[in-house]
Amino acid sequence: MRISFLVVIGLAVLSGTTGGAQTSGTSSAPETFSASTQIKTASGPISATIQVSIRRYTPEFDRKALEDALEHGGYASFVNALRRAPEVGSVLAGDGQFAIRYAREHKTDKGRTIVVVTDKPVFFVGGARPNAKSRAGYESALIQLQVNDAGAGTGMMAPAARVKPAGEAGERIHNYADEPLALKVTRQAVDTPR
Repeated sequence: MRISFLVVIGLAVLSGTTGGAQTSGTSSAPETFSASTQIKTASGPISATIQVSIRRYTPEFDRKALEDALEHGGYASFVNALRRAPEVGSVLAGDGQFAIRYAREHKTDKGRTIVVVTDKPVFFVGGARPNAKSRAGYESALIQLQVNDAGAGTGMMAPAARVKPAGEAGERIHNYADEPLALKVTRQAVDTPR
């Protein structure tokens, strides 16, 4: 059920179909979030921290271009459009830095829901197992943050994902891992010029 939650909220923001105010400008950006998680492994959980830095939020016309690419050209077209979209931020995970090509925020009664999509997978949870499934087709990562007005909250991450059209039902996100990673999120203080 946790992946369904990520899919429903993430794609509602991705497609701009949720009720309430949709923000596409830079009202909250630039901003940076630190998110901690635990990755389950055969030898026990591993703690990890990722950093999500958003320079600006994706404008409506870029969001529409990605949605149209997925609807009319399928996943391959979506990935090509995503990689052509302007870089709006980055995700830092371990030694890697990954370009955010899509970032949207949706205001809620408790704060905001923020969804970002990278143009490459961040990592493959379970990909080192001897019986691991193929990594082919998992060409992006999706992160969803739910934060209050102070920037604290929770989130979910599909560190290797693919998006597929699902007809009238909208879109479906397939996560490479068995379930998305749960995140504990805090917004980092912004340095102000002196």
